[in-house]
Amino acid sequence: MPPQFRPETRTAIAAVEVALRLAQNDAQAAKVTSKAGRDVVTTADVAAEDAIRAALTAAHRLPVIGEERGGEMPPDGSPCWLVDPICGTRNYASGTTLWCVNLALVEGGAVTIGVVGDPSTGELLVAERGGGAWAIKDATPRGLATTADSRTIVVEEGKSSGAVREHAARFMAEAVRADLWDFRSLGTTLSLAYLAAGRISAYVVLYVTPVHVAAGTLLVTEAGGLVTDIEGAAWALGSDTLIAAADPPVAADLLRIARSTAPDGK
Repeated sequence: MPPQFRPETRTAIAAVEVALRLAQNDAQAAKVTSKAGRDVVTTADVAAEDAIRAALTAAHRLPVIGEERGGEMPPDGSPCWLVDPICGTRNYASGTTLWCVNLALVEGGAVTIGVVGDPSTGELLVAERGGGAWAIKDATPRGLATTADSRTIVVEEGKSSGAVREHAARFMAEAVRADLWDFRSLGTTLSLAYLAAGRISAYVVLYVTPVHVAAGTLLVTEAGGLVTDIEGAAWALGSDTLIAAADPPVAADLLRIARSTAPDGK
């Protein structure tokens, strides 16, 4: 049955739609500047986050933590929004559609609403905790379910350094040697939306923050997938690594590789 979304979810959908339109309209004119290392930000990132913040604040007046404007999680665990206005900015700045808008509501220390705008398909992917995961296009929702049928995984090092980056390098090499899947790296957490929609079998990232992945993790779990950290513990807002898999066998294979390539060999 088509979902009856919460008012907060409807607000989030509208905010992501605004951000998507703004980013798509500004793609040619957006100015690119360096943040740190190879990381970049565009004027569209900032404008999209500002638009989302304005929509959320006008409707619900909850704290907003964003990739570009910052903010702190409430220490008392009260509700807040997590916003990543353009995840995959390098892709966006290069003129590809492999980027997304991520928006999540956190309540009681857990992600309860996730909305991801996907310009590569023109879909909004939406999940409420306990309500399943849905793709919406032309106002028509369809249910999502993970599947390992693609035999394709996406593995990314994230913004890792030191021992974590070395672990990422070993993990990637071992995943290639395992010869179990086709291997990709997309440079965006849009991969979580692809996993929820059954387009890929798994997504692994060796360093990441909740602003980037919170919305997508809810999509995956509500679509029937599994989400843990690199050590196999359930993913939580404090996790900085992520393994998301379509089913338990894929998750087990990836955790085996993660353990065998870890710095301590465990």
